[in-house]
Amino acid sequence: MDITFIHDLLVRGVIGISERERAQPQDILINLALYGDVSRAAQSDRIEDCINYRTIAKKIIAYVERIERFTVEALANDIARLCLEEPGVMGVRVRVEKPGAVRFARSVGVEIERFHETSSSATIHQAYVLLGSNIAPETHIAAAIQRLKEACIVNALSNIWETEAVGSPGPRFLNAIAWISTPLDLDKFKAEVLAPIEQALGRVRTADKNAPRTIDLDVIVFDERVLDDNLWQRDFIALPLAELRPDLSRSTNEESLAEIAQRLRASSSAFVRTDLRHLTRLN
Repeated sequence: MDITFIHDLLVRGVIGISERERAQPQDILINLALYGDVSRAAQSDRIEDCINYRTIAKKIIAYVERIERFTVEALANDIARLCLEEPGVMGVRVRVEKPGAVRFARSVGVEIERFHETSSSATIHQAYVLLGSNIAPETHIAAAIQRLKEACIVNALSNIWETEAVGSPGPRFLNAIAWISTPLDLDKFKAEVLAPIEQALGRVRTADKNAPRTIDLDVIVFDERVLDDNLWQRDFIALPLAELRPDLSRSTNEESLAEIAQRLRASSSAFVRTDLRHLTRLN
C-alpha cells in the first residue's frame, strides 16, 4: 500500500496529568503515515486525486490546540480518527511524542496503527456551526452544546463570545463555533441534527430575522465551502471561527480569517466569556 507522510508536525497543546502539564500548552510532535492508493494521482498529476495532506495537517493542528487530552494514547487515537475521515485514507500510522517529558530522554510517546473496518467507508463531512442566543443565552448555549455532543461528533469548540445584537436593539448575544464531523450531507445535517435541536430549545422564527431567539444553529463552513459571506464582515462569526480555522481566506491572495478577526476586534465590543469556558471543554 502506498504511503503519504507528514513528518515532524510540531503543535502546541495541553496534554498530561500533572498540574504543571495542564497549566499551559507544551510541544507535541506528530508523525503520520497515511496509507492509500496514489496510483490515480500518479497517472493524472492532478491535485484533486491526491490525499489532501494539507487539510489533514490543518485539522490536526486545530484539534490538538483545543482538545486538552490527558494521555498521548487518547490523543493518538483521536488523530487517527481524523485522518481516516479524509477521502483516500485507508489506514494510518500515528506517532505522538512529548519532547523532554522524561529526564535524559529526547521524547516519550506512542505509535499506533488504525484502518477502516471495511473496504468501503462512508464520506465524513466537516461542518463548522455557529451557535447564537440572546434569550437566557447561558442556559440555551449550554443546552445546545450538550445536544450537539449527543447527536454527532464534536471535535472542538471555540470560546463563547459575548457580542452586540445586529439589526436589533435586543439583548447582547452569546456566540460560539462547533467543529463537527458527520456522515450526513448538508441538507440532512440541517434537517436531522440542527433543526430538531432548535425546535427542542424553543426556536421561533418570525418575519423579523433579527428578533431575539433562544438558539440559532447555522452552518458557516461545510467541507471547506463558506456558506455565509457575513463571515468576512461580522465579528460574531469571525472571532470564534478564527480560533478554529485561522487559515481560512477567500483566496490565496487575500487576508486570512485570523487577520480579519484581529482587524474586526479592534473596533468591536465583543469579548470572551471566560466564566463559561467550562462549557466548551470536551474532556
